[in-house]
Amino acid sequence: MALEGSLKDFGLADILQLIGLQKKTGVLTMKNPSTEAKVLFENGSVVLADTAQLKGLEKIGEVLVRVGLISQDQLKQAIAKQRYSHKKIGIILVEMGALKKEDLVKALGLRVKETVLSLFKWKEGRYRFEASEVEYERDYCPLMNTEFIIMEGVRQLDEWPYIKKIIPNLDLIFGNNSDHTEKAVQIKASQVSVDDLNEKIQITQDEMSVYRLVDGQKNVRDLIELSQLGEFETCKALSSLLTVGLILQKPIAEMPITEPEKPIGMELKRLRFTGQLIYNGLIIAVCLILLGLGIKNMTYEIPATVYLIKQYHDLRVQNRLMQIRFSIETYYYRNNRLPESLEKLFQEGYIHNGVGEFSYEPHPDSSTFDLQLKARQNN
Repeated sequence: MALEGSLKDFGLADILQLIGLQKKTGVLTMKNPSTEAKVLFENGSVVLADTAQLKGLEKIGEVLVRVGLISQDQLKQAIAKQRYSHKKIGIILVEMGALKKEDLVKALGLRVKETVLSLFKWKEGRYRFEASEVEYERDYCPLMNTEFIIMEGVRQLDEWPYIKKIIPNLDLIFGNNSDHTEKAVQIKASQVSVDDLNEKIQITQDEMSVYRLVDGQKNVRDLIELSQLGEFETCKALSSLLTVGLILQKPIAEMPITEPEKPIGMELKRLRFTGQLIYNGLIIAVCLILLGLGIKNMTYEIPATVYLIKQYHDLRVQNRLMQIRFSIETYYYRNNRLPESLEKLFQEGYIHNGVGEFSYEPHPDSSTFDLQLKARQNN
């Protein structure tokens, strides 16, 4: 009996967990209004994944050319040989000696993982899992632990919204920040950290790999393919590099340049500060109007005015909580750890004031934290 239903009722994580726990072998088919995807399982592990826009092994040759593992001529030779063989392009390239087997396995593994993780973004659609024998190139397609894919999918869903605020699309182009030439040289030398005017910036190996690819010519889509880290990890690395000011977004050619580019961290802080001023100004204006009405209609309007002022105060607190939470998460992406305290955020310029009325508690060895308004003490 097949397992089928709507993704609104039974999410992808639940489906994968069920297949993994029961060590099922078969094919999971997912459909939404725009595409169809198939995921193959053997004994509960993912072995292959494909979508209507991505033909898996058949398209791997183009990717291998773009990342520099094979030449265009080698791909043409493999395509010519494929006319007389039922073998896949990747396998033919390995047999030709044009490609190492481990490079093909890595490329295929990344492609399968990226395809499955992209399915976590589906908001609607239907699924159907049928138990059956599956055919795939066992020597080239690594088994992927379903539990790992679930955890990775959930993590990416949680972090993507914040990364998207910094990297909103894949057509952006970034270049090295000329103001940090010396810093960049030190990065290449140390490969893990940079000392710049008493400031120590920690970067990961993935961020280092992406940084070396940034040249002011390639867009984010190109960097994803060349880094071989996947879309999420590449964009996360770019957002971190952009936040600390090691790279800058190149201006779009059609748009006039009115002022020099600034590190994204400075822009975020300026926008948050400006937004707060506008927001507070509106609150004050509305409250003054309401107070005026209350004075004119003392009997009826003052209680309503007091109530509305309290509502606006609550909104201000919620807005402030949201701003501080965003600052904490920005600090986390930049430093790969949570700040020790709100005072630390204030000292480093992530937030400006008003931290005394909030309590903050980071959870040890985790990326989670508690942030709330302190309880008021009655005198």
